[in-house]
Amino acid sequence: MKKIIIILCFSFLFLNLYSIEVTPTAPYYVGNILTFSPTNPDSWTGRPVRWIFGDGSSMQVSGSQSVTHYYKNPGTYTVMLVDLTSIATPNPTQTRVITIDEDRNIQISTFQPYVGQQITFTAINFNTPSDIFWEMGDGTTYSNQNSIINHTFSNAGTYIVKAYDWNGDTKTTPVTITVNVTQPARSIRIYYTSQSPRVDQPIYFEAQNFLTSSIDWNFGDGHVVYGGSTKQTYRYQNPGTFTVIAKENLATGQGLITTSVTILPENRYTTVSSPEVRINEEIVVTAYNFRGDYILWNFGDGTQKSGLHTERHIYRRAGNFTITAQDENGESQKKFQVNIIVRGIDDIVNIKIAEIKLDNGKYYKVIPKNSKNIRAVLRMKMGGTGIVSGYWIVDGNPYEFFNEVVHQGELKEIFTKRMPGLPVLESGIHTITLKLTKPVEVPITFPVLKYFVLPYENKVEILSPNDGCVTKEKDVPEFSWKEPKGGSKYKIAFSNYLYPILYNTNRLKWIDVNVKLNYKPEPDVWKGIKRNRWTYWKVKALDSNKNVIAESDIQDIKIVIASAEISINKITDLDGNEIQINKNVNSNKEDILVYGSIKYKGNSKYLILRVYADNELVDQLLFRDVKKNEERLFETSIPNKKKNTKVIFQVLNTSSPSVIIGIKNLFLKK
Repeated sequence: MKKIIIILCFSFLFLNLYSIEVTPTAPYYVGNILTFSPTNPDSWTGRPVRWIFGDGSSMQVSGSQSVTHYYKNPGTYTVMLVDLTSIATPNPTQTRVITIDEDRNIQISTFQPYVGQQITFTAINFNTPSDIFWEMGDGTTYSNQNSIINHTFSNAGTYIVKAYDWNGDTKTTPVTITVNVTQPARSIRIYYTSQSPRVDQPIYFEAQNFLTSSIDWNFGDGHVVYGGSTKQTYRYQNPGTFTVIAKENLATGQGLITTSVTILPENRYTTVSSPEVRINEEIVVTAYNFRGDYILWNFGDGTQKSGLHTERHIYRRAGNFTITAQDENGESQKKFQVNIIVRGIDDIVNIKIAEIKLDNGKYYKVIPKNSKNIRAVLRMKMGGTGIVSGYWIVDGNPYEFFNEVVHQGELKEIFTKRMPGLPVLESGIHTITLKLTKPVEVPITFPVLKYFVLPYENKVEILSPNDGCVTKEKDVPEFSWKEPKGGSKYKIAFSNYLYPILYNTNRLKWIDVNVKLNYKPEPDVWKGIKRNRWTYWKVKALDSNKNVIAESDIQDIKIVIASAEISINKITDLDGNEIQINKNVNSNKEDILVYGSIKYKGNSKYLILRVYADNELVDQLLFRDVKKNEERLFETSIPNKKKNTKVIFQVLNTSSPSVIIGIKNLFLKK
């Protein structure tokens, strides 16, 4: 100790004369490698010297030689260079006082950890980041670890976590952090299979952070579980709002927590493609709003299967059957049923729907002489399966008999034969009707159809507009046709009544089109056509001698005074993906959703929006108490199953006799 005091005094004596050089420059941190060099190194050449670093370590080297050293702990240290040439005689000694700072620290992933929670500790700026010794304060230690570790405390309390560089070298001062670990907040969390659970839907309850795993449950509908686990699955069988109670199964009765669950009414149901079918006819059953991936189906004829939400089945025998569907592949005990009647052939049949038309869908038609393009059709739907008999009557005389098997629910079509076909040799008006001889329980009187045979074998084929066209008053269409063989000049006629144009009476006014194959009505002609009712028109062709050589079939057109505006605002598929609206709407989806609006220029108690896809009515919407210029929104689903589909929107005003007051077209391309 005396020797150390003398050296220190000597150091301070020559402190202003001699100073040690240190690189790099300050600041200095624990673990930094520092280089110490004597000033005036030439004067130390050949002398044995000792470096004393002030932390208990020293090093003997040649006098002019630089040395390196690092400090493991923060603090202020006096570094000395001592001449060992003559230990008895004081020799000049160089000194340097340096300060070593602490740059290391520990970061924690959460500042409010709780019992059982995994905590991440990170050692920052440690000198041996892959060789750290950890003391967690709860008796747990980790040797030779990386700078990032995970630890979980089993009990609440205050813990001092220590991390040592160089794997806990005894001379290393640890870096510490204090961690306060608390008991977790106790609560019950309810997980739903959906945001709005329904009757019979499994609901998963879990009581978290309780002191015990034995829980008393009360589900609020009379169902109680004593000493159950922390996780429970339950199905409510009635709609309503229920208070769920979870309580620790302890004598103290602590840990009681409640929550409310609202159960919506049942919305699952099943349908069948037809309530009555015949033997060996395929049916389709569908389970709507079922929650499971698979359904347990029982078809009532001994067939049971695990299937999808839509399944097909064929009954091989007649009878009354009950089809049952159970959700979640039978785990749901609730059964959904639908009844079906399977019929064989019997004599108990009756007609539900019956009509006759010509093959153009109308009650009249114009054809050229000797044409085979004329047939009549009986369309009917039956109750029961059996025999239907009858005969066609042409020009007042029995013409053709038929005897057909019809099946329950089937839309049956019975056509007149192609060969020899209906009479087409004699020009003029011909009549067709029908008489049923079986069944005869309810006599049916069918209308009389008429077809007009032209005195020539040629015909004018119409190109535009389409037969049955409905157009706005301001949208004047172009009437066009193909050039028939031998045609030189053309005439067109419009009639507000069928009789004059069907019989070519003298009242019919023909407009000379000359050699053109199209015609756009002049304002006076267009104005003379009645509005909001069907108008009939046809074209005839003349040869160079002005003899009529061909006529077209009679076409229908309706001109609408558009006082209602129809707008298409957005189109999407059933998944909500928006489809761009151009001249044509392109989509590969089977169905699309159209969002639009209607606006009427007046007041109306009722407005009806009808939607047609290729002339088939697919939707009809009713709007009540419509005010002038009030915008009313609509949404409709349209089938998109064909390559090209023409969609027509029509607005009808029913405040007076129903008339079309608005129209809009939409073209779908698939």
